Amino acid sequence: MKKHLILISNIIAFVNILALMATGVILRWVLPPGSGGGHGFRGGRGPQTQPKTFLEWGRHDWGDVHFWLAVIFTCMIVVHLVLNWPWIRATFFPRKP
Repeated sequence: MKKHLILISNIIAFVNILALMATGVILRWVLPPGSGGGHGFRGGRGPQTQPKTFLEWGRHDWGDVHFWLAVIFTCMIVVHLVLNWPWIRATFFPRKP
């Protein structure tokens, strides 16, 4: 049972880190800072261009997704450490005879 929990938590963490990397790529190269998401209104005349979007979401929306994926990944790391604590303790803190 514990092996299955470890496997499931590892798979969830792996998929989560892939999604985290994908949103990071979107934020870094697809929608970089200054991509039109609220940098002034040119003296009340409105924005010069429409803000860039990716799949109908702007930079801040993708930033929110990126943040929550990071929170989930952090929780999964904690779960991973808890499930593997006996191995960690036996490997790094062996009992002395």
